[in-house]
Amino acid sequence: MSSVAPSNLIRWLTLTAMVMPLISFFILFFVTRARVKLSCAISIFCASVSLLIAWFLLFHFRHIQAPQVLEYVWLAGQGASITFGFLLDPLSLLMLCIVTSISFLVQVYSLGYMAGDAGIAKYYSFLSIFAWSMISMVVASGLMQLYIFWELVGLSSYLLIGFWHHKFSASQAGKKAFVMTRLGDLGFFLGIISLVLNLGDLSILNLNGAAAAKLSTGLLTLSALLIFMGVVGKSAQFPLLTWLPDAMEGPTPVSALLHSATMVAAGVYLVSRLFPFYMHSPDALLVILSIGTITMLLSSTMAMTARDIKQVWA
Repeated sequence: MSSVAPSNLIRWLTLTAMVMPLISFFILFFVTRARVKLSCAISIFCASVSLLIAWFLLFHFRHIQAPQVLEYVWLAGQGASITFGFLLDPLSLLMLCIVTSISFLVQVYSLGYMAGDAGIAKYYSFLSIFAWSMISMVVASGLMQLYIFWELVGLSSYLLIGFWHHKFSASQAGKKAFVMTRLGDLGFFLGIISLVLNLGDLSILNLNGAAAAKLSTGLLTLSALLIFMGVVGKSAQFPLLTWLPDAMEGPTPVSALLHSATMVAAGVYLVSRLFPFYMHSPDALLVILSIGTITMLLSSTMAMTARDIKQVWA
């Protein structure tokens, strides 16, 4: 698929939307932790800036003809290169708006829900690092960049789920979520290694366009299934689905953040992002369909036996 370079304005707006939550994290975690009201105000302000930019970009590119791509070569070797940058197309812009909108609403709601909590400044810093990870993941132009922020999403979700770590159940839930999602991410990483060794290019647009011509059917299916292992962990699919109900031990705004169209939907985004790649492997699509069906049946059964309303929703 052909792409075009963004204008300087779009570059700076996109980079601003990406780094505002990161700036918020550093200020809250290292400077203003003792000043609760200021910490909350800074976090919500940074989230609102990212939100406004995201919706501006979606409106600006509502009739986009070709993806806007800014890429720099990060690592290069013999026949292989890893790029770093951002990719703006209808899918990434839609997810960007969803992520920033929900993150902003969760932060506003948390003002009342977490009022009086001794660690509220730290809590908002964790929300900020989560938002930064998700934003950077959905606009990633390369698969390795996406994977790095994919892992940061997992780390920040562990911090949020186990935020009330003085509660044994919350501490255990955070550890369980971290370990089970890492199991899936191991497969994701192996899939990336397979693509690097056989394609040498992890740019998402190039991967979607050239994989079928350069990979054998068996290798393409293997790579697709390994990458899908990351989706299984992150989106709580069979057999790694039991961490999601336990994640309800975290604060309720965190539960809303994880179970809305953010972290759990990151797996859906990954498959959508690489769907042209998956289309060349009917066997991989059949496995995905089967796992999704099994997950639906098992999770419905688990909901019927759960007693906690939050676990039923999960």
